[in-house]
Amino acid sequence: MAVGVGTVALASFGHATASGQRPGSVLVEEAFTGVTADSRFIGYGAACLTGARRGKVEAEAENHPLRGCRLDPVGPVPPGGAAPRGYLQLTDAHPEVTGAALFDSPIPARGGLEVVFEQWQYGNTTRSPADGISFFLTDGARRLSTPGAFGGSLGYAQKLPGGDPDAQFVPGVDGGYLGIGLDVLGEYFGDGEGRGNGCERRSPAGTSFRLPAPGPNIVTARGPGNGVTGYCLLAATTTNKRTTGPWPSSLPGRLHGTLRTMPAEITPTRAERLLEPVKRVVRVAVPSGRDPVVTVDIDFRDGNGFKRVLRFPAPEPMPETFKFGFAASTGPLTDVQLIRRVVVRSMPPVERS
Repeated sequence: MAVGVGTVALASFGHATASGQRPGSVLVEEAFTGVTADSRFIGYGAACLTGARRGKVEAEAENHPLRGCRLDPVGPVPPGGAAPRGYLQLTDAHPEVTGAALFDSPIPARGGLEVVFEQWQYGNTTRSPADGISFFLTDGARRLSTPGAFGGSLGYAQKLPGGDPDAQFVPGVDGGYLGIGLDVLGEYFGDGEGRGNGCERRSPAGTSFRLPAPGPNIVTARGPGNGVTGYCLLAATTTNKRTTGPWPSSLPGRLHGTLRTMPAEITPTRAERLLEPVKRVVRVAVPSGRDPVVTVDIDFRDGNGFKRVLRFPAPEPMPETFKFGFAASTGPLTDVQLIRRVVVRSMPPVERS
C-alpha cells in the first residue's frame, strides 16, 4: 500500500446521515456486554471485558483472548462480572497502561463500510485526562496482531519517544489505512515525536514535541502508513490551519465525560445508568465508488443527535479488504476508556458527478 500525503480539512457541522441510503449488510456486530466476545477480536495489553469476572493482570505488549479485568482496578471503572451489562475496557486509570482490541479477520472494502460504536472517556485520577481512543482500519491482507505506538500516537501512528533523535522509533500499525483519533489530550493532532514522518504536508502544530499538547478535544484523521513512515494528518476538527497556535477544537461537544467516581459494590444496572450521560456514539463511514469521501459523525448525547464533525477524501488506493481495531493508553496522566456496541455494515457506493 502506498503511503498517502495528508492535508488538513476543516470540520463540517450539521445533522448527518451516513450516506443518504439504506444501510447494507451487517458484517460484524459485537456488543462487548457479555462474559466472552467474538473470538476474532484479539485482546492486547490491558484490554478486558467487565462482563467477565475479574482475574489476573495481563502482561503489557502481549496478545490474549478477551476476558475479565484485573483484580486491582484504579478509577471509577464498571463492576466486574457484570454480564449482560459489561463493556470492553481498554484501560482503567492505572498510569502507563495500554490496551487494544484487534479484529484480525478481513472484511470486504469494495462495498464500503459504516462503523458505529459507543465510547467512554472519563474518570481521570490526575489533573488532566489522557491519552484518548483510536479507531483504525488496516489493509486486510496484512496480519493485525499488534497496534502501533501508544501515547500521543494512540496505537495507530509511529512514535519517536519524546522527539529524541537518539531514541528508537516505535512503528505504527502494520498496513495502516485510516486512523481516527478521539483525542482528549491532544498529541495525536501534532506531528511531534515523529508522527507523520516522511509526509510532504504536516500538521499545523508542526513537528516539535509540544507541552502542553496542541490539540485537546480534537478528532484527527491520519492516513496510510507502514512502519515508521506515513500516517499523515488528513483532517482535524479545528478551524485554524495556520502554523501559529492555539488550535481550538471546533467540536460541538466534549469527548471527555464528567463522571469522576463510582460507588463501591455498585450494581451493573446502576453503573450503566451513571455511565449513560458520559457516552459518546461515533459513526465512521468509508464509502466505495468514485472519489469516496470519509465522514465522521458523533452523537454527544445532548439531545441533538449525530453531528458531522469531519468530511475528507478517502485515501487512495483503497485495499480490497479491511481489518480494524480500537486502542487506548494512559501515561503520567490517566483515564478510564471503554467501548461498547460495535456494528460494522457495508454501504452502497456514492456516485459523484
